[in-house]
Amino acid sequence: MIDTHPLRTATADARHLRRAGVTTGVLAGIAALALPLSGVPASAAGRHGPSEGSSYTQTSVISIPTPPGEPLFADIMFGDQRTQRVYLSDLANSSLDVLDAKTMSLIAQVPGFSGGPAGVFADDLNQVWAGDGSGSVKVISATAPYRIIDSVPVGAPTADEIGYDPVDQIIAVSSPDATSAPGAPTPWVTLIDARPAADGSHRVLGHVVIPGAGPDSIEQPQWDPGTRTFVESIRATHDLPGGAVARIDPLEVRLEALLPIDEQCQPGGLAVGPQNQLLLGCNNGAPVLIDSVTGRILATYSGHDAGGADEVWYNSADNRFYAAEAGAAGPPPLPQLFPPSVMVIDAKTDDFVTTIPLGSTGLGFHQVAAIGDPAQVFVPESDGVHVYTADKKH
Repeated sequence: MIDTHPLRTATADARHLRRAGVTTGVLAGIAALALPLSGVPASAAGRHGPSEGSSYTQTSVISIPTPPGEPLFADIMFGDQRTQRVYLSDLANSSLDVLDAKTMSLIAQVPGFSGGPAGVFADDLNQVWAGDGSGSVKVISATAPYRIIDSVPVGAPTADEIGYDPVDQIIAVSSPDATSAPGAPTPWVTLIDARPAADGSHRVLGHVVIPGAGPDSIEQPQWDPGTRTFVESIRATHDLPGGAVARIDPLEVRLEALLPIDEQCQPGGLAVGPQNQLLLGCNNGAPVLIDSVTGRILATYSGHDAGGADEVWYNSADNRFYAAEAGAAGPPPLPQLFPPSVMVIDAKTDDFVTTIPLGSTGLGFHQVAAIGDPAQVFVPESDGVHVYTADKKH
């Protein structure tokens, strides 16, 4: 992830540097942010004709109290269409923040995190899962009083990004800093039964190691209903420096496939669309859309004065992707090549729609979530969570 503000703890700073992907490969590819990706037209045409445009207007700023003199900085956002709740992994307060999208207000801050929270996901079992730096993923009740009800160890220092399989009710948690007994880096994904036992505990089903992945190289898992697997963005492996997408079978607890990305993308965020497509937030450039079965590139989105995406989001209500474009490959001293913005992509046509400019309070952001139609787009910026609303339904 990306963070440009100097006021943060050493733990948060290390996590942000790591999640920004500040490695030798990234430093070598910074210039790619300013150039079209090769192999596909800079703004690839959609598969189903032109998309319908729209504009977005800032309609609210939800205030989040922070320690004196510190800005808001965070890791991941998650929007729950069903409950109209939005969850923010708030690193400034080491809390999971619960926002009400109906009243545009902060309704709870859940403490109890160490070096987190990181990824966050609300399942359909009235639970919210949040990663932590304590070697466990926290389970929080999704109704008041919001509180931690379980802590599930993942066998690694960090529980990071999270995905959920609603068919088999299995949680996937990435641990980019997992190591084997001799100390060799073996990043893995932990699979957990989301159904609580009678005592409220949750059972670990096993770990899936990503072969060839170095430390801090695995990122966002998501459930792909088309392939009935978890798909996981991999920044790089020893043999695939441009990155890959892993497919993980949750029932067999095994790696099913590793799809190489034929661009210097080094993806962080990943969102699953409705037509067997995956949008990847590329650390080294603009987003890339790939086929979830073959890995074939369907479209790239350079040429829109945006790049360095991390979290990307699919809003099923308006059938659009939203990509958090930080405009830099990492925190300073890496350069700010583009102004921060949210890129909007039509998931029906695969076409670029527009960018939502953020301004100076958005510098260093890397999160986005969107719910509803017309969409409400939630972006944590230094002075609070900004809400941008689409001008019409789609």
